[in-house]
Amino acid sequence: MTNDDAYVIQRHLFELEFPFTTSKALQFALFRTYGIPSISKLLVQTTQLSHKATASKRYADTEVLIAEFLADAPSSERACSAIARMNYIHSVYQKSGRISNDDMLYTLSLFAVEPLRWIGRYEWRLPTDMERCAVAVFWKSIGDAMNIDYANLPSAKKGWTDGLHWMDEIVAWSQAYEQRHMVPDEANKKTADETTALLLYSMPESLKPIGRQAVSALMDNRLRKAMMYVTTDTMQQ
Repeated sequence: MTNDDAYVIQRHLFELEFPFTTSKALQFALFRTYGIPSISKLLVQTTQLSHKATASKRYADTEVLIAEFLADAPSSERACSAIARMNYIHSVYQKSGRISNDDMLYTLSLFAVEPLRWIGRYEWRLPTDMERCAVAVFWKSIGDAMNIDYANLPSAKKGWTDGLHWMDEIVAWSQAYEQRHMVPDEANKKTADETTALLLYSMPESLKPIGRQAVSALMDNRLRKAMMYVTTDTMQQ
């Protein structure tokens, strides 16, 4: 499967089959990265997504860049420009050692994994192997364009037989990374609180407590704990 083939299949999946679910899954994928202190602390230090004055712009900028390479073919000028811009923004922090390759790989893994996980959990059918393969091939190509190192994946040296092989390894690696690094931190909570406020901006004030509960309900206990929100274990005590 070529990158262009994968793009066409994924676009059909995201725009025609499951547009609402995949859109929310991608938003939640970005949100989930804030459960990693090394990511959230950088956002707090730079005031990106942790301060009311800058959070909405940073969130919108991120959505625009991602939308460009999701909507346009990998070889298109618009997709290449979006990735080049994203690489430039990250390069400043990568050169100073403030963004690690593992944090980049973890973020990439969520964009590949979360839409498929949400489809499997909330939609009327499971994604097919062809669709899973396409999503994997597409996001691996994005990682390649971002110069993300896959050395920590088991088959990095010998290569992967197909997209499904890569997907299986990135899922396992991502879960293990969360177990080690998704831990409670005030920076996680600060970033999550500002992002949640953005998500609920248009809701009436009287309904926002319900909205915050709905956002929390979409999290698993590990993420709730990392965000310093109430976990189901706590509620049962």
